[in-house]
Amino acid sequence: MKMNIVKSALLMGFAIGFMPMSAQGTSSPYSPGITQDAVSYWLPKTKLTITVTTRKNSFKPGEFSRYAERYLRMGNIRDKAEELWEITSVEVSASGVPDKDKLYTLSFPQKGNRPYIELTDQGIISAVNTRRPSKEMAGSTPRTSAPTVTKQVNPHDYMTEEILMAGSSAKMAELVAKEIYNIRESRNNITRGQADFIPTDGESLKYMLESLNEQEAALITMFSGTSETQEQTFTIDVTPDAPIAKQILFRFSSKLGVLPVDNLAGEPVWIDITDNNLMGNYSSDSVDGNSARKPKSNAQFLFYRIPGRATIKVYNNRISFMEQEIQVAQFGNVEVISTTIMGRNADTRITFDTTTGAVLKINE
Repeated sequence: MKMNIVKSALLMGFAIGFMPMSAQGTSSPYSPGITQDAVSYWLPKTKLTITVTTRKNSFKPGEFSRYAERYLRMGNIRDKAEELWEITSVEVSASGVPDKDKLYTLSFPQKGNRPYIELTDQGIISAVNTRRPSKEMAGSTPRTSAPTVTKQVNPHDYMTEEILMAGSSAKMAELVAKEIYNIRESRNNITRGQADFIPTDGESLKYMLESLNEQEAALITMFSGTSETQEQTFTIDVTPDAPIAKQILFRFSSKLGVLPVDNLAGEPVWIDITDNNLMGNYSSDSVDGNSARKPKSNAQFLFYRIPGRATIKVYNNRISFMEQEIQVAQFGNVEVISTTIMGRNADTRITFDTTTGAVLKINE
């Protein structure tokens, strides 16, 4: 639920006090929100969500694999079960979380119109005198997806009574092989027009041939084995306060898949977060510290961020899975919107990026 004040003009000429506040030193944690006299809000910090998509390829040998060469002349048949995991993609996305070091309070004027302030559910400022679409303010990522498994046909569904009643594996394998040859012969007779019964319409003929192909493929797996594919995604959140170099993001094993960082059964996959420092050496605390650009009074300013940019790289010893530049709020600067930008227009509307804290639009 968003927290709002009845919409009215934002008159920066009135004595409106903006002051940074901190939860430290109080008897209870300070929470952002809107009261009759003021509104407190967070500036956002950028949280990075790394989405790792993996695929597991499993092989199960057929129960008659030892007879594949004898009855079907099939060579190079594997007779041991195998599982092999691989990383198919790594992607990064961003979302905003409250920066607990950047809490500000705007005191409303005792007389005159009050501004309409919109906050997200987390207390991050999102708009002044306007609304942001709800879909832009929402967004969450599942931690782990349910695995997607390829469907396998059960070959036992096509076994005849004679096969099931056989007294040994060798006899069953022989009868299954004969059934495969019978299916092939039936299909050949149909395609050559020599079968006792051939459907007259194309759809029925197509269905019959597809059914024969399915039966043959299912029975062959009893000799060749079956392969199964599963896909699964994992998400890992990283909220950097400073650049990161070669930090283990997770571990990965071709036998076990994605593993926690403390599980030495897998090799490390690292993450680098490089501050591209587009803002130069200008302090990100310019409006809170002792910078020469600090305003004379906080009474006439609305705080926002100019985000920095960072390069995100995820890699292991052999390959770089992804490398992407992305905006990061905490790598930039905290700035102000002054009366020279806002003017005294009662219809001034501002929307903020709740991921980076940047101003998206100002309409006067």
